[in-house]
Amino acid sequence: MITSHAKLRLMVMALCVTAAILSAQRASVGDDDSGQSESGNSARGRAARQEVLNKRRRIIFNDDSYETSRPDANTPEGFLRRRLQPLVGTPVDTISFSVLGGWGDAPVYDSKVQPVYGDAHGGPPNEWSQYTARNIKALIDSGRDALQVVIDFAHANEMELFASIRMNDSHDSFLPPLVTLWKKDHPELLVDRGDVPADKEAHPKGLYVIAQDFAHQEVRDRKFEIIEEVCQRYDIDGIDLNFIRHPVFFSRTMRGEPVSDDEIEVMTNFLRRIRKLTDQHGTRRGKPILVATIVPDNLGLAKNIGLDIEAWIKDDLIDIVIPGLGYAPFTLPVREFTDLAHPHGVKVYPCINRVAPHQVPFELVPEGFRGVASNWYRAGADGIFFWNLGTPIEHMTGDEMVRTRNQYYAALPNLGSTKSLIAKDKLFCLDDPVLSYYQHISSRPLLPVKLRKGTATQVPLVVGDDVNAARQDLRPQLRLTLGTGAKLSHDAILARINGRQLKVDPLVSSGEKRKMWTYVVEPAAVALGENTLQVSLQDTPSGAAESVQLVQVRLLLRYRQE
Repeated sequence: MITSHAKLRLMVMALCVTAAILSAQRASVGDDDSGQSESGNSARGRAARQEVLNKRRRIIFNDDSYETSRPDANTPEGFLRRRLQPLVGTPVDTISFSVLGGWGDAPVYDSKVQPVYGDAHGGPPNEWSQYTARNIKALIDSGRDALQVVIDFAHANEMELFASIRMNDSHDSFLPPLVTLWKKDHPELLVDRGDVPADKEAHPKGLYVIAQDFAHQEVRDRKFEIIEEVCQRYDIDGIDLNFIRHPVFFSRTMRGEPVSDDEIEVMTNFLRRIRKLTDQHGTRRGKPILVATIVPDNLGLAKNIGLDIEAWIKDDLIDIVIPGLGYAPFTLPVREFTDLAHPHGVKVYPCINRVAPHQVPFELVPEGFRGVASNWYRAGADGIFFWNLGTPIEHMTGDEMVRTRNQYYAALPNLGSTKSLIAKDKLFCLDDPVLSYYQHISSRPLLPVKLRKGTATQVPLVVGDDVNAARQDLRPQLRLTLGTGAKLSHDAILARINGRQLKVDPLVSSGEKRKMWTYVVEPAAVALGENTLQVSLQDTPSGAAESVQLVQVRLLLRYRQE
């Protein structure tokens, strides 16, 4: 009888043989990315990519493969029915499916170059779900693994399929069972954590203590062989490289230092190597493979961690840039990306996160998504990227799951174009701070802002709808809600938009002491684009603090069509 240890050794030997074969095949692509390898960007290849890139692609919908954790996800029908099946008939033209599970470091498809989820950990890990490893294996054994199931579903419903690869993932830093055997065997290939504690709550970089260090060729090869295998064996339409889950690639970042020029070049050369691979396989099969990248929303901060997005765009290394991961969507400088990308034929798909930002309450999720999309399309966005939409339902069942999913999917039919957003209710907000471990790569949101007694504080509020140009029968109605970090007297806050003083809505704002104020806003007071919101902390007879934090700004737009 063969022992489990012997089985594991045989499996590893088989993988080594397969890797050797692929390595031989790789000679035409280049064994490493240490130098300026040829990009493969012939005029003909680029023209073919551009033709495909210019097709209608309204919404790209990312699925992180979490549905493999459901008890009934051991069949294609059970795997598809909750998150992907409801997308049929919506403006989702592309599904981006994560091929690495266990939160990013083990294949969920039938890989021949790396152990699949479960085997990669030395056995099914007791985190995430007891069903995940079983379901992944069941789909593989059926002859159609999870990736193939999603490819078939997408193409049957006239959608594209992008293979999504998390370029680094460190969930295993606080979920030890998810640490792969490879990481355990190669601690020398992980970032030098220095004195950073392995605690994501105690230190902003605590989440990244076992991130892979891309200074090592072995680390880059490990990611490359997954990309290579998927391009060789599966009928994908593109790849999306997720550089925000998680954004640490070199040890300098752990110390709070910008990476070196050499390290920036390492990552740029790695992108050249990937582009050459995708172009060659696109030529081989007669259908281009597009390259999309999910990157920080700030070009300078991205370069600090090794990602020279400007060079990637100018050197024709990517086709689609996806700025941000949706943590501060109202702050996202979309125009900066469209101005950079569009002259080079690169498309821009800003990202909405798995959940609405803190400023958007559950009951207004569709309005919040429409407000974000309205602002982004006005700034030149080519479409919308949804990252992991639906994971609020990951631990839910029954009616609760259906209600939550329906609320998050409700806005999808309106988000495919500016035309579909006309006369739809929207919510425009200011963002508050992103999670601490993403602040090193994120533009700084405007909230909270300090209000001082006797001083008017001004903040910009972007509104993507031209409410003054709306038809009269639409009767746009606007309400501005402000929130402070402490209770104040009812007359302590004075608000103006573009110089016009606002009146408190007596039907909503009441009580002597409050943290929330709602104002009636006349459409004539609001301009298309950037508006100036002026908030003052009054020196009133009833008294007020010397200063207070403004923590919430929401402008709700509703159309009351007659």
